[in-house]
Amino acid sequence: MPWANGRGTSYEIASDRNDSGEWTWRLAMAPVNEDGPFSRIECVNRFLAVVEGNGMLLSVDRKKLQCQPLQVVRFRGDAITEAALTNGPITDINLMMRRKEAEGEMAVVSELGLMGRASIVVAVGGNAHVRLGDSTIDLERHDAMLECDSEMISLVSGTVCVVSVQRC
Repeated sequence: MPWANGRGTSYEIASDRNDSGEWTWRLAMAPVNEDGPFSRIECVNRFLAVVEGNGMLLSVDRKKLQCQPLQVVRFRGDAITEAALTNGPITDINLMMRRKEAEGEMAVVSELGLMGRASIVVAVGGNAHVRLGDSTIDLERHDAMLECDSEMISLVSGTVCVVSVQRC
């Protein structure tokens, strides 16, 4: 999908988008190839993690926010946000939630073991193996498991982005 500001494209992993194209939450991955402004999206909270590349520095309403690889940062989608790439292009994963309509959390996990429950698990940085109940699931780079929050999930190997989201 094209960015709202027209400067790039994101690849939607999951959302609660309705037939009219409206959503209360959305998880997407996007390549960022150059410095520039972020799209402003009113009444939205954002979680973002750089999953490939060397990171970027965000200026969010003139406050600096360092985006190190595999670390989640939070900011308001309606803030004036400018990105400066640290050393070349990056790929990020981004959870957006409309305030007062959806809430959630996002984390990047590489520590093996129990992760708890999650709505979505995405393999980032390479292949990953997760245990869901009695099954082991092999995820290739950027593969996602959706609607998996009914069972406890364990990371067997790799690095994953774990997202929990729900409508208010």
